[in-house]
Amino acid sequence: YRKGNQMNPYYDRDGITIYHGDCLEILPQFPDKSFDLCLTDPPYGLNYHYLSYEDSVENLKHLIQHFVPEARRVASLMVSFTGLSNLFLYPFPDWCCAWYWKGTNVYGKMGVNQWQPIICYGKDLKGFGSINGVIKSDSFYYEGGNCGEVKDFSVHSCPKNLGIMQILVRRFSIENQIVLDPFMGSGTTLVAAKKLGRKAVGIELSEKYCEIAVKRIEAIPPNLP
Repeated sequence: YRKGNQMNPYYDRDGITIYHGDCLEILPQFPDKSFDLCLTDPPYGLNYHYLSYEDSVENLKHLIQHFVPEARRVASLMVSFTGLSNLFLYPFPDWCCAWYWKGTNVYGKMGVNQWQPIICYGKDLKGFGSINGVIKSDSFYYEGGNCGEVKDFSVHSCPKNLGIMQILVRRFSIENQIVLDPFMGSGTTLVAAKKLGRKAVGIELSEKYCEIAVKRIEAIPPNLP
């Protein structure tokens, strides 16, 4: 993904850029505060099947140790899913938000799980009341639930709903800002960003997931969300 000292994007079109490679190697090459928002969903250390990554707790601890400082350096605001079991592996955040649903298809150690933490590092957007039509809250209800709208898990083993990612893009960024996802997966964050008029940069270790992300992005009709 590099040419000399220059990174060579896997995809770069209409404000959406994808890098195929390891975010731990790519992030240090970006200048400080290159991005307005880092919105991401790192692995959870639950031994999910990924194409180019072993999803162990040990690998997750290594990722957290190295990617969090870099993400905070390159982005003015970092917003990240953690999963309940990993919340306390992360550095102490500036705030902890939550998304929740009414479904009963996920079971945790204390019964049916109906919420997940979202941690934030950095300053929130200015203003009170609502942001881009989303109430300026620290909790987000999504009817689709945890992976509720996802139909094809062969595309990615642990996808996030597009709906919740669109809510978070609207809540934590404004139009024409730049959104970063260093764990891009099949590209849901970038799809949400493009649909909402943001620029976006994704980093992904698996070339197959990069291919899927490009197809999803190219399928968005021009100027139509």
